[in-house]
Amino acid sequence: MKKQNIFFAVAIVAITLLTACNGGKSDSTKDPKLASQIDSLNYTYGLAFGNDLKTNMFNKDSVEQKTKTFMKGLAEGAKGEPDAKPGLSAAATQYGEWLKQQKTAGFLGDSTLKINFNLFKQGLINGLNKSKIQMTPQEANEYINKVMNARQEKIMMKQFGKNMEAQKKFLAENGKKPGVVTTASGLQYEVIKKGTGPMPKATDQVKVHYVGTLLDGTEFDSSIKRNEPAMFAVNQVIPGWTEGLQLMPVGSKFKFYVPQNLAYGSKGARGIEPLSMLIFEVELLSIEK
Repeated sequence: MKKQNIFFAVAIVAITLLTACNGGKSDSTKDPKLASQIDSLNYTYGLAFGNDLKTNMFNKDSVEQKTKTFMKGLAEGAKGEPDAKPGLSAAATQYGEWLKQQKTAGFLGDSTLKINFNLFKQGLINGLNKSKIQMTPQEANEYINKVMNARQEKIMMKQFGKNMEAQKKFLAENGKKPGVVTTASGLQYEVIKKGTGPMPKATDQVKVHYVGTLLDGTEFDSSIKRNEPAMFAVNQVIPGWTEGLQLMPVGSKFKFYVPQNLAYGSKGARGIEPLSMLIFEVELLSIEK
């Protein structure tokens, strides 16, 4: 039942969008007027979508013939009948799901952005016909990614920027303390105990004991409490560890002050908010062969 509803919902819009490629006069290729960032997003998303649809689904037959097949798939899908062209049916299903999502979640999942079907439609038409596109499909995708990433970063900073401010203040003061070394990447460390063994390379497997805490002292992980050393390749952990471990002779115990960009960054992790710097006490027990 849910699938049927999606097909019915998309059929109304899809017929309007795609008849232009089937000889319609009112929906021909033309240069749209883009007055704002959201206008550009709607148009470029339609352009990229139309190009992908043409490349992946319309590449062998004419646009007109493929459009007819696509619409036939929509009709058959709405009736629950099997489609002889499952590739086109799948594309129609995905398109329907996307349209449905925009009405509730906002454009590309951003509730502050509204979809403009006219501009999206024009982008789709131009992308299918590869005419009057103003930018290449690659440029369209790059533009969408750039804008949405910038918006996401702005939202992230508004919500978790306090972590960045706390990190900046802490590292500035901590770096002045005797014994604390700041590397070119921004990693800070201090030697608690200096071992005499070899230092691992990035590709080496190591065995360590460690305790990880947040800036406020909250402990989020400890191999010592588990009573089980951790084993991993040096280049398979967060960048701050990968760099720091290669400074440690076996038998050493160091304290790492890891900026957020060398830890989990904007993604965060379980028990770790995005943009959080981390502090670790790490003891390098051995290099495993």
